[in-house]
Amino acid sequence: MKNLNLLLIITIIPVYLMADKLLCRNPAPYVYEDHAQKSNYANCKRNGMTWWYNMEKKDVIKSQVNFVDDKEEGIYTSYHDNAKVKLTINYTHGQKDGIQKTYYDNGQLGEQVTYKLGRREGLLVEWDIEGFKSSEVLYKHNYKVGLKKYFDHKGKVIRTEEFKMDRNPVMVKLLKDKRKEILVDLAKYGLVPSSASKEERMR
Repeated sequence: MKNLNLLLIITIIPVYLMADKLLCRNPAPYVYEDHAQKSNYANCKRNGMTWWYNMEKKDVIKSQVNFVDDKEEGIYTSYHDNAKVKLTINYTHGQKDGIQKTYYDNGQLGEQVTYKLGRREGLLVEWDIEGFKSSEVLYKHNYKVGLKKYFDHKGKVIRTEEFKMDRNPVMVKLLKDKRKEILVDLAKYGLVPSSASKEERMR
């Protein structure tokens, strides 16, 4: 009987808490804080700023963003361990929307790309830690398309890769050919003599 009562308590409490949130019985603003974060709530949802802390140093902010009804709204910012900005991006209704910038811990811009309602759209540019542009590639509907160009420190294109729907066609063909070889060329792996006929080798 005691075990049954305990089971009922364990089962009922989480259900009650969930119902309390769903029914919003306590809409008053409050602040929730633990070792990892500090969040503002109102109307039973995150509303206002949320800060995430460095797990080793609680007084050091790892990232921050504003919420409206449980969805990110406004500028999200994350930080390196030395407190320099690591990444910035705007959010609209919980989706990335705007220019995302990523930085090295020395403050140098490392990457820039535009998001439109959660999808990458437009040119993604990368720089090395010294500030030299290292590559660029175009995104359409969140996929890499066309040529990705790699640059030397003088801005000269030193290598290119072609992409179609985020895949390199050359690599896709190479992998397909390799899989085909493994599956059918039995002689290559010593399973049949190399002098065997094509019909015997190709399985």
